[in-house]
Amino acid sequence: MEETIILQGEIPSLTKKGFESGSMAELLSVAYPLIISTASNTVMQFINRIFLSRYSADAFAACVPAGILSFTLLCFFMGTTSYTNAFVAQYYGKGKAASVSVAVWQGVWLGLISGLVLLALTPVGRYLIDVSGHPAAVKILEKQYFTILNAGGVLVTVNTALAAFFTGRGRTKVTMAANMTGNAVCVLFSWLLIFGRGSAPELGISGAAYAAVIGQACVLIIYLTLIFSAGNRRAYRTARLVGVHPGLFKRLIKYGAPNGVGFFLDIASFGVFIFLVGDMDKYSLAANNIIASINMIAFMPVIGLGLANLTLVGRYIGKQQPDVSVKVTRNAVKLALLYVVFMGFLFFAFPGVFVDIFGSPDSSEFLPILAASRPLMKVLTFYICFDAVAIIFADALRGAGDTRFQMIVGSLLAWLLFVPGIYYLVNCAHASLMSVWVWALVYVTLLALVFGRRFNAGGWRAINILKG
Repeated sequence: MEETIILQGEIPSLTKKGFESGSMAELLSVAYPLIISTASNTVMQFINRIFLSRYSADAFAACVPAGILSFTLLCFFMGTTSYTNAFVAQYYGKGKAASVSVAVWQGVWLGLISGLVLLALTPVGRYLIDVSGHPAAVKILEKQYFTILNAGGVLVTVNTALAAFFTGRGRTKVTMAANMTGNAVCVLFSWLLIFGRGSAPELGISGAAYAAVIGQACVLIIYLTLIFSAGNRRAYRTARLVGVHPGLFKRLIKYGAPNGVGFFLDIASFGVFIFLVGDMDKYSLAANNIIASINMIAFMPVIGLGLANLTLVGRYIGKQQPDVSVKVTRNAVKLALLYVVFMGFLFFAFPGVFVDIFGSPDSSEFLPILAASRPLMKVLTFYICFDAVAIIFADALRGAGDTRFQMIVGSLLAWLLFVPGIYYLVNCAHASLMSVWVWALVYVTLLALVFGRRFNAGGWRAINILKG
């Protein structure tokens, strides 16, 4: 039985006026700020890498692997704390104002603990850099960049939980504004600290890492200022419910940890995919990096749409309207397909438009890379369609609390099918890069089919994350 505090506080109004429950318009109103937010983060990373490439070749070479290592260690904790969003959405759907605040603070406490664990893992990350085959000069810069980012990881996990206070209630414009502000601050301080502009010290790659931490600190200040505003203190008792709530904290770990494990293993499997392709020739490696980068154009907006779908699925489950959750998800699938089919048409019809921005087609060195990249754009056309469907259904299952199935099945497909298949194709069959991407297409197709069938079967209707 839920404790008394979880039952206190009613929210009088849940649905914005003018939107039919579960409609495309409601979905878009929640989704578009999240899409813009993810896009701004991509732009920020792109600009920072340009800054580092202008500073030194070694700094640019170091920032990518060190950044990936930092994110890989972070993603389990971020995936776990991000599940705070599902709790907030369902409590908000039930109209329980106090419960919303309690859920957010459990996520914050979990984020703080995660930050301490990340600090303890710093020697592990530095060891992995030491045993890599990278040049000695690059290793020194990688360790500087990784150490600072990893120390600032606590801000990312805490901000993930705080963001749920707004995203879980459908106030996604707040998270958009906070993230865009933080990204802008990061870019500004990157410029100042990398190059030593004005009175700022010239810190090179360390400056880029410090800028990322400063950007996250800015987001933290924005979230806390708004959460502790007079209106939210009255409506949600945000200042009075900061403590640990053992029952809800345990449930957050119960449902959030599988989400974190699944997120970690998914990211790690794609990282292994990129790493294994590195065993092929340099032209295949360059072409693969180009295709993976172009894939982000389609991938990131769908991530924002998936989070919006998770939010609304959770809200309507909280309101005991699971049929509306189904309606929301079907609309999200339609919207995602509309976007990726359009992008796929562009990829298929005009591959050079996207490929050529990564180099000059007049360069003799670039010509074989272009030749290897163009055919892959056709496979990417179909890949992004099934990947989008898989993402939407996966987030719908998360919103409903079916995280364990997603973790187990998703991990099995990734590590018993996808990764071994890539290894065989690259190291045993010595297959072409086209074959490797066709196998990746098979993998995401299976994900889409499995997650879609699971959601449509409706077993998630019996799950209640609010009661254990």
